[in-house]
Amino acid sequence: MNRNKKSLGLSFADPRGVEILHKLAATSDVLVENYIPGALKKYKMDFETLHKLNPSLIYASITGYGQTGPYSLRAGYDVMVEAEMGLMHITGERDGPPVKVGVAITDLTTGLYTCNSIMASLIARAKTGRGQHLDVALSDCQTASLTNIAS
Repeated sequence: MNRNKKSLGLSFADPRGVEILHKLAATSDVLVENYIPGALKKYKMDFETLHKLNPSLIYASITGYGQTGPYSLRAGYDVMVEAEMGLMHITGERDGPPVKVGVAITDLTTGLYTCNSIMASLIARAKTGRGQHLDVALSDCQTASLTNIAS
């Protein structure tokens, strides 16, 4: 999956690492992160800081439960969200126990929703010149994928 890609490992705890990332963010189109809300502020890697460096940056935050709300500071994992949002209840034998989907479907769905949100933000940025902070939650995406069940 990572064929022909370049990568760089940086430590947020090292000021040189943060400086390098700030330089990259200043000229980047999109940044995707998946930390608990507020965790990157102490490293000056939060949306507000990077938006000042690059007002056109699209900053996508992927969390378990969103940037606000009672569960926002909880870590979220695919299997947890499958269970909590009801996907496991409708998977497997009708009268059997809840069953995990064979792939990390919540992670995959969230990636697709994030990608679509980034694409829409790029279109908006072409019109306004301004970036956005995207708040994409595993729980929201899993709930959305169960729309037909809810109806």
